[in-house]
This record gives sequence, C-alpha cells and structure tokens, in this order.
Amino acid sequence: MSELAFTKSFLSSLDSRPVKLRADHVFDPERIALRIPYFLPRLQAPHPQMPKKVKPTIAPGSSKSITVLLKSARNPTLDFTIPNAPLSTTSVQDLKDAVHGRVADGQGNKISLDKIKILYKRKPITGKTIAEILADEPDMLAGGKAVEFGVMIIGGAQAVEASPAEEGQKENVTPPKPAVGPSGQEVLETEAFWDDLEGYLEQRIKDNDEAKKLRTLFKSAWSSSR
Repeated sequence: MSELAFTKSFLSSLDSRPVKLRADHVFDPERIALRIPYFLPRLQAPHPQMPKKVKPTIAPGSSKSITVLLKSARNPTLDFTIPNAPLSTTSVQDLKDAVHGRVADGQGNKISLDKIKILYKRKPITGKTIAEILADEPDMLAGGKAVEFGVMIIGGAQAVEASPAEEGQKENVTPPKPAVGPSGQEVLETEAFWDDLEGYLEQRIKDNDEAKKLRTLFKSAWSSSR
C-alpha cells in the first residue's frame, strides 16, 4: 500500500469517530460564526386577585327599612306584603314565621318550619338577614324600596286566613311610652347630649380633634338659632 492510500484510509477512519474536547477547552469567539440569539418565553401575567366582598356596615340608628313581598304561585297560592321591614334586623326566620301563620296542611294543622323555603331570584336564601342577602345590591340597601321573595313549601300546603294577631302583628303593637325625663330643648341644654354627640362623631370620623371642632360648630349654630 502506498503512503497516499494509507493516509486517505487513516483520515477516513478518523472522520467516522466523534470529536472529543477537553473539559477546559475554550472556543475563540472571533473564529465562531454568530448564532441566532435565544429568547426566553414571556412570563404570563399573574391573575388579579378577586376583590373581597365587604359586608356593609350600618351605623347605629341608621337602619333602613324596605317593603317585603312574599309570593308563592302554587301549593299554596300566596301573595302578601310586610311593610317597613328593617334591613339589618329582619331575618329569614321572620319571613318563615310570616308564611307559617298563613298556611296549613290538608288537615288544617300547622306545618313544620323546616318545610318552608324562602327564595330570592329563584334560589334558596343563604344569608341570615335581608341586608346580608342584598349585600351585592347597594341600591336596595338604601331602603325605601320593595323586594320580592319567593316561597316554596315542601310537600305542598293550603293557604289559610291569618289570625288578627299575626295579620297586624306590627301595626297592632302598642307603641312604647316615651322615656321619663328631660326632652326637647331641655336635652339640648345639657352637656351630656353634646358629650354623646362628640363621642358619636369621633367614632364615625376617627379624629378626636375634628370631632371637637364639629361639636363646637354644632353647639354654636344651635345657640345662635335660639
């Protein structure tokens, strides 16, 4: 075999073997062709957190009232109104009690309260008071409007006339007698009234100095109007 043939066969055998580099081998960047830059994928924007539902806070003495319409289209057919129902204190149990006095079973006996279901927008109510049920409807929480609730009685029932005590439960209640003590101008002339007013203002606006200023302003305005 000639030297040329041997060289060719030796080089061809080397070409078939993988190229091995040492661990400390360094490439000369000037001798390497430019490569296409690699871009990292964009990160997805984090999902915004859902706003938390805040229950409406009702200040003492500012409870609103609403007219409640209770209707049942069948088994039994009911349609009556509860006027001036306080939003913050009227509970689902109160609505059930109002229905309980107007229905009976086939034998004329009172049915169990567990069989009475109150619905709002065709769904069972989960809140305890009307204010909690209407928490997502600020217009209704302003009071002075009417809201309709559905009535469903498991197993059916028949409507009966409510007793006079149940029919006019709110209207027939004897109004409380006025408290014994000073009233009107006499109350305004006492420092206790203005102390109570200042305490209420401080609780609402959370600023002691501003509450004192408002107390002085209100008291001077009242004194000048006498």
